[in-house]
Amino acid sequence: MALTPPGQTLAPVLMTFFAAILWGLWWIPIRYLEGLGLSEGQVAIAGNLGAMLATAFYLILTRQMPRLDRRALCGAVLVGVAVSSYSIAIVLTDVMRAVLLFYLAPAWSKIIEWAFLGQRWRHSSTLTLLLSLCGAFLVLGGEVSVSQIGPGDILAIVSGIAWAIGAALVFTGGAAHAMSVTLATMTSATLVAAGYMLAIGDSLPQAGMMPAIGLSLALGAFFVLPVMALTMWSAQRLTPALLSFLFTLEILSGVISGAFLLDEVFGVVQLLGAILIVGAALVEVAIALRARPRHAPGLL
Repeated sequence: MALTPPGQTLAPVLMTFFAAILWGLWWIPIRYLEGLGLSEGQVAIAGNLGAMLATAFYLILTRQMPRLDRRALCGAVLVGVAVSSYSIAIVLTDVMRAVLLFYLAPAWSKIIEWAFLGQRWRHSSTLTLLLSLCGAFLVLGGEVSVSQIGPGDILAIVSGIAWAIGAALVFTGGAAHAMSVTLATMTSATLVAAGYMLAIGDSLPQAGMMPAIGLSLALGAFFVLPVMALTMWSAQRLTPALLSFLFTLEILSGVISGAFLLDEVFGVVQLLGAILIVGAALVEVAIALRARPRHAPGLL
């Protein structure tokens, strides 16, 4: 399998850093919209729908016909499952707990690359995996218990697994425009959110909630869409494990913003965890930049 050459790796790495920071702040508008009276399902479906409609509008304006092969389409659908599951999990459980359980994704990604993508399991793989997971554990104070698993926790785990598999399929899929992948992703996320609402018997928003719904649609179009497009663009160019490790930086922005806005603890232990997470990401980046594969996949 051909990976991206060093000269073409730095840009998606930087874009992923930026996207990860923004995803780490995504809990803020979600919690705000919940405070306006929207349920977790309503927040998820409106935000994803706004991003989906804006993507479709962009493709129409630019006269682009969405084209995806089966592998890339399946990957986009699974990433959509991950997006909706994560958005709902943030409402149903603690922000930090949801983030930690989602970020078992690097472990799944490493296993997928080794078992299904033909990548060798190196000592560096074990090192980055341990650094990332230990760092995530410390960031949450070393007090996370899995003895009581709630619906939000399950959704966060499902989100991480779906992300890892979806990213692998998008990376190994055929050539496709990033916005086509994004459209499939947001359509999947919208349908998953709608299915969740039907499954729990969630009611449609009342007339008085229309301003909140409008705000949620706008956030989908102007926040979710750009960040998701960057994510999908990077997912086509970075290996699943590298992508997932870089996205562990979302833990930092999520935890730090939570510490300031929710008075959540961020002391010496959390700082040590943050250093481990950044260290894991830097190791993966260094390995990727030093790699010299045969050729780069044509993705656009």
